[in-house]
Amino acid sequence: MKKFKVIVVAVICGLVLFAFAKADSIQYGVFIGMTKEEGIKLSDYKVLVLEPTEFNKDDIKKLHEKNKKIYAYLNIGSLENYRPYYDKFKDKTLSAYENWEDEYWMDVSDKKWQNLIVDELGKNIADKGFDGFFIDNCDVYYQFPEEKIFDGLCSILKRIQKYNLDTIINGGDTFVSKCIDEKIAKEMFDGVNQECVFTSIDFENKKFGKKSSKDREYFIHYLDKVKMDGLKVFLTEYGADIVTLQEIEKYCKENGFHWYNARNLELK
Repeated sequence: MKKFKVIVVAVICGLVLFAFAKADSIQYGVFIGMTKEEGIKLSDYKVLVLEPTEFNKDDIKKLHEKNKKIYAYLNIGSLENYRPYYDKFKDKTLSAYENWEDEYWMDVSDKKWQNLIVDELGKNIADKGFDGFFIDNCDVYYQFPEEKIFDGLCSILKRIQKYNLDTIINGGDTFVSKCIDEKIAKEMFDGVNQECVFTSIDFENKKFGKKSSKDREYFIHYLDKVKMDGLKVFLTEYGADIVTLQEIEKYCKENGFHWYNARNLELK
């Protein structure tokens, strides 16, 4: 009898977890690690984030028939060694990127880098029919809190507005907070995606866990500030358990935020 009860509880927990995962996925999904073959099968998302180099204009048109809004990942604050322009810009990097061995923090004040982001990568994304930019690694300003870095990020974000696409900043809380304080945030972006508000990543042991109360409180206060400024808010969590999923769902429902619970760091 006890064994039967354990099985029933396990099944119920599994169904609840599935329900949360499904409800979450219908709203928002971040899949920048997916290949074209995998991504083209995605459906029913209200908001979707993809790696633009994997998709062409026809692919995006097909995805739009199933999904309402599609953002393109655009890394403006660091340089990955697998990008075709790596050799051209590697001498403009500032330091290695901790926990990501194929990435380096970028000197975003470099004019040629800015031109690449805006006039080549940004244009390519707009031409393919994406609805917006999912901007990554504005945290370069946290790593190198210099005015030239702040100004470089602002220059890229202001110039990229010429494509009239929505712009979401992934992370970058130090940069975003400064923009809000200086009342220039809404000139450059429409919202933020914050990773790991409720969950944490143990890179050394490759495990997911729960955020400390202190760190969670910091991010909740930060997102209150973002919301008060009239910006959209998205959350990306990693490997949340059923209790944490319920906490995330409650928090996001109360605040009108979208959220996604990623199953792996590669975001596949």
